[in-house]
Amino acid sequence: MKRICEWAMALLFSGVLLILMAATILLPKNRYSYYENRNLSAFPEITAESVLSGQVFDDLETLFCDYAAWRTPALKAVTWADLNVFHRPVVNETVVTDDVLLPQLYDPAMSDDDIRAQAKLVAEDNAALQKQVESYGGHYCYVAVPCQYVYYEDSYPAYLTNRSRYTDLELSALTEEMNAQGVCFLDMGPVFDSLGHPPEFSSRVDNHYGLLGAYETYRAAVQKLNGDYGLALSFPEEGTDVTFSALPNPYMGSRTRKLLGLRGNDEKLLTAAFREDIPFTRFDNGEEVAATVYALPATDAEPLTYELYMGGDIAETVLRTDRLERPSVLIFGDSFTNPVESLAYYSFDELHSIDLRHYTAQSLSDYIAAYKPDVVICIRDYEALLSRSDNGGLS
Repeated sequence: MKRICEWAMALLFSGVLLILMAATILLPKNRYSYYENRNLSAFPEITAESVLSGQVFDDLETLFCDYAAWRTPALKAVTWADLNVFHRPVVNETVVTDDVLLPQLYDPAMSDDDIRAQAKLVAEDNAALQKQVESYGGHYCYVAVPCQYVYYEDSYPAYLTNRSRYTDLELSALTEEMNAQGVCFLDMGPVFDSLGHPPEFSSRVDNHYGLLGAYETYRAAVQKLNGDYGLALSFPEEGTDVTFSALPNPYMGSRTRKLLGLRGNDEKLLTAAFREDIPFTRFDNGEEVAATVYALPATDAEPLTYELYMGGDIAETVLRTDRLERPSVLIFGDSFTNPVESLAYYSFDELHSIDLRHYTAQSLSDYIAAYKPDVVICIRDYEALLSRSDNGGLS
């Protein structure tokens, strides 16, 4: 009887494995993981070197794990247990608190001297770019904005790093070097603090600021450009020129998605409406597309992501309003530019936006030389301030 039970268990276990393997092979596959916000592994290239080193077998294991049948329900079950049974403070690289979901951080491997040296290089890059813009009569402004982990750095438990020492040194070094190089530099951290550091300026479940934080960034940039260069850029005042309203859809911020929607899905995204309609034509990567700055869902129940603003990260976007009396603008940077773009066309005749993580047709310098925008605005979040690649690569 014992031997029969052992055989039955072995057959059952083998059957389950065969079913899982067959399902993994036969079920339809999606190369993109919505909750993890990443592309899943591709089939590895098999070469003599990769076989001998064993790398191909590691890659195949990763591939199998990525495409395992019923992977998402399994991940959700494990995440639910971590949150509700074990009450882990960090789940799926997300710090879980009562009020906010934050990224798990590690201190960068940079000495104080390294930080200062890198800040000097970044400032020199921006000084050279500003010189190019001003050489044809244009105006340049570099805007630094707090990312979520900085805005809510006091919400981290004491036993976890919030990277505050690095942030403070990074900011002080960059501010000093930017001022020494004469760069038109705007730090939104003190601006947000002067306005009371309201929680609605930054998302509680995503790395980015909310639309109100983007609106105040847009306002401060206009004021900085007007003050430093004597411009007269217009700006829409809330309540008279622009109104904000919340969408009813659940918001799946990047932290919420890391927790597979089991926490932090009560935040709402905002849209803005100008009192006077401003018709425009929109081009994405040279192709005319629908004239909208919001990627609105089909229903009120459909979850939203940060791609609501401008449809997400696009290599090049151009908005033309045909108001020739107004100046033109180029805005470049990572995803923090997107909600600003959805507002800033109010002030300009033509708005160009490029994301150098995706735009490869020409360098930023060549793009500016060809287009000669009246105003150039760089928007960088605190985490990326010292990076000289992608949108920090200004050559």
